[in-house]
Amino acid sequence: MGKAYVSEFTNFMNQYLEAHPEVVAEQRSGWESFWKRKAELRAPEKTRDDLAPDDSYGYAWSAWRVKAQGEKKS
Repeated sequence: MGKAYVSEFTNFMNQYLEAHPEVVAEQRSGWESFWKRKAELRAPEKTRDDLAPDDSYGYAWSAWRVKAQGEKKS
């Protein structure tokens, strides 16, 4: 059997990554910083505390309008 087809771009990237191993190391460190985070156990509580009241329309328009105009919420 003959060799499998490899595109020009794949050849270029393979050669580039061989010549520049620091790129692979940088990618790996970026991956680890994103995926290997420690879990923040208080995050759900903080999110719940930071939520604006829902106006059932979906955009909390009444809460924004009351705050912007200085009216009292009825």
